[in-house]
Amino acid sequence: MTIIIIVVLALVVVACGFWGYKYLQNQILDGPGMVNEVDSLEADSVSLADDGKHTADYIRQRVDAMYACYKNPKYDEGGVRLMQRGNLDSAYCSLRYQALYKEALEAAGDDDIVLDYDHWTNSQDDNNFTYEVGRIDQITDSTAFAEVYGKNYGNDYTIVLGLYFERGDWYVDDFLSPDRKDGEKDYFQNYISDRQKERQQEPDLKQYAE
Repeated sequence: MTIIIIVVLALVVVACGFWGYKYLQNQILDGPGMVNEVDSLEADSVSLADDGKHTADYIRQRVDAMYACYKNPKYDEGGVRLMQRGNLDSAYCSLRYQALYKEALEAAGDDDIVLDYDHWTNSQDDNNFTYEVGRIDQITDSTAFAEVYGKNYGNDYTIVLGLYFERGDWYVDDFLSPDRKDGEKDYFQNYISDRQKERQQEPDLKQYAE
């Protein structure tokens, strides 16, 4: 009888020790300032990192495909390059970029031009435009930057693309200046805001007073 009691007590002690360890482990992992290991493994960065599309090589190929129409351009009878900028935007720009650009166009109406240049070549005349896809950097799950080195009429310059991952691939989310401080999305937002302010203002009729 004494032996049975000792065995039962030993089993109780072992069970208590095991559950106490599990409780303490959960407190450590879930406590303030700590990150649960299971949650970190469920982050989308793991699945996206393994899809083959979050590498510099793939992104470079993707950007090169965007610019493929500039490799073998067609020209009209007057020698002007035939280019469909709108098709490039709808095919390769992010949905949120397209929505913002559309809103800016609507704010402009028929009396103003939002963009007076081709943002893909950063020029108004791209008959002589050639390019090379350069540095790809700052790659995250959803964003990256690509530099396109352009040549046009003897001028060398850099076009910086802000990329966004959506619909299973990379799309241009912004056309940025070489220093990456200014972009078209900021310009669109300011443009829309300015036009809205203009329309809310009361007309000044003093200049017409007799």
